[in-house]
Amino acid sequence: MADPLINSDRRHLIERLRVPIVLLLMTNLLGTVGFKIIWSDIGGTWLDALFMTVTTITTIGFGEVHKLDTAGRLLTMLIAGSGIGSLFYSFTVLLDYAASEQVRSARRRRKMQKTIDTLSGHYILAGIGRVGREAAAELAASGAAFVVIDPSPGIESFCTQLKCPFIQGDATEDATLLSAGLERAKGLIVTTSSDATNLYVILSARLLNSDIFIVSRAVDDASVPKLIRAGADRAISPYAIGGRRLAHVMLSPRVVDFLETALTSGNKTLNIDDVVVGQGGAAGKTIEGLQVGAKSGATVLAVVRDGEPTANPRGDFQLAAGDHLLVLGTADQLKTVEQLLGA
Repeated sequence: MADPLINSDRRHLIERLRVPIVLLLMTNLLGTVGFKIIWSDIGGTWLDALFMTVTTITTIGFGEVHKLDTAGRLLTMLIAGSGIGSLFYSFTVLLDYAASEQVRSARRRRKMQKTIDTLSGHYILAGIGRVGREAAAELAASGAAFVVIDPSPGIESFCTQLKCPFIQGDATEDATLLSAGLERAKGLIVTTSSDATNLYVILSARLLNSDIFIVSRAVDDASVPKLIRAGADRAISPYAIGGRRLAHVMLSPRVVDFLETALTSGNKTLNIDDVVVGQGGAAGKTIEGLQVGAKSGATVLAVVRDGEPTANPRGDFQLAAGDHLLVLGTADQLKTVEQLLGA
């Protein structure tokens, strides 16, 4: 996809180079013809004349191909002044272009696009407003691979701090979503400040990847069912969640503090994770038979099968491939659980 800033900068470069390049070509033509005329009486060739002109302009200075008279020396000085000035001015313009911010930014974007192209099973975050920034910080803390999409200029400094790849563009455009690796992505988080924009992004993403898991912010509670119908798997109103959280803090502050700790990604003490039972040896076995608690030290809070949760499952609960276990434990304990279940 062509960068309009780079295209504009290239047009400006061509305009700046037009005069010195034309002057340089005219100087070469004038010098070649002039030396040929001056050396016509002594058998000078066109190649001799061109060689003398080029060595003069480039300041190589091999010496006179044939002996020069006064007219020849005056012509040489004229070629040297005009040609060397044009040549060095052209080099200055090219170096200025190569060091320009637009070119450096384009190089960074190309390098970043190569990084994005290597990602698979990653997450895409569309929008870095107040909600999007919190989501990005949480993804970064969890160590998940993700790509941020936003049209604002502030995206570069924000993503540089988080050390995550980004695309400065419009998430409603199919080309932007595809550049972020939507076809290979595991999930999409849509957090723009407009429900209409969120709706459009969801529709585009669902058409491009029917299997991707989509979570969207709902600015208005009334937009939740519309976002779900458009293709979002979940639609969440931050204001509704914030209001409920305030009430829960007042009613049960210790419970909220515990859940806040357990649900914070990157927390070294406790985490609640969703572990999926794989197709391996864990399927068909019981929780007690796998000795999940004894071998890992983690606690199985619930098992979700076909969307139906079973809280605090008994030891004789038989697991099946595709079951989701909500497990409480440290990062190391959760890794052990994943290994036991073949996640």
